[in-house]
Amino acid sequence: MAATAPAQNTGKMKTKTAQNIRTGIFTLAGILLFVAGIFIIGAKKNMFGDTFLIYGTFSNVGGLQVGNNIRFAGINVGTVEDIRIVSDTMIRVDMRMQQQVKPFLKVDALASIGSDGLMGDKLITINSGSANEVKILGGGSRIRTVNPVDFEKVIGTFTNVADNAEIITRELAGMAVAIRSGNGTISKLLYTDDLSRSLQGTATNAEAITGSLAGIASQIRSGKGSVGSLLYTDSLSNNMESVVNNANAAMVTINEAAYGFSENMKALHGNVFLRGYFKRKARDGGEVPIEGAVTPTSDEITSELDESDLRAIITEAQKALDEKKSGNK
Repeated sequence: MAATAPAQNTGKMKTKTAQNIRTGIFTLAGILLFVAGIFIIGAKKNMFGDTFLIYGTFSNVGGLQVGNNIRFAGINVGTVEDIRIVSDTMIRVDMRMQQQVKPFLKVDALASIGSDGLMGDKLITINSGSANEVKILGGGSRIRTVNPVDFEKVIGTFTNVADNAEIITRELAGMAVAIRSGNGTISKLLYTDDLSRSLQGTATNAEAITGSLAGIASQIRSGKGSVGSLLYTDSLSNNMESVVNNANAAMVTINEAAYGFSENMKALHGNVFLRGYFKRKARDGGEVPIEGAVTPTSDEITSELDESDLRAIITEAQKALDEKKSGNK
């Protein structure tokens, strides 16, 4: 019994030592994991590297939270440091950025709030700015911002569109039922043959009309009727030419008659029997007759001449006529 007691004590000591070793190992592993977590989280939150602060103002941050990432050219380069409400229309967002990105942030850089994927966390995306800009955005500076899309308004818009689409589809369904029941012009067009019969009758009438027009055109081309004579014969032009020739001949005759009358009047001015008449007219009017003056009428001349003068004129005229006839023979 005395030999057994020391052996039992030795076994208990070994068991206790093994338990202590296991406890120490788990404790050390926990400490290492804790330290590693601190380093990982600190690295993610930019707690151990060189950083600088910038800020931007938004009217709506769209669910952005402190600690969300800041992404530049697809790379996480910072985190959201703080979000404060400045006024009812302005929210200030402080951003802690890694020092390595500072040379690429220009003064015209633009920050916007987006999502990490379709349903991911909110983040800030930064555009570096224009290529021609040379000034760099310094620490503590304000970056230009773009307000995020208000998804509630977008959802409301889609809701209205869905409601309108429902109303439209309901109306279209009613129209389809009415059309299928045979009501309206479209229904008659689709489900009855009335229109086709009307079109067939119209085509028949059009064929008859075109046949009649073809016959009329044939008659016209053959020169029948006034239109045919006008278009395809030269009788009208010949008649017009004849009328023009007659008119020209009449004008020639009129010109000859006018010339003969003018010569006769000149002869009357020089006639010995009428010379006294023209002198008396000149004395009464105070004017001397000249060539080309207006010739008096036969009634005026007869009233101024006595019977002996008229007989002498008639005799002279008969003599002149006889001489002309004898000359023609």
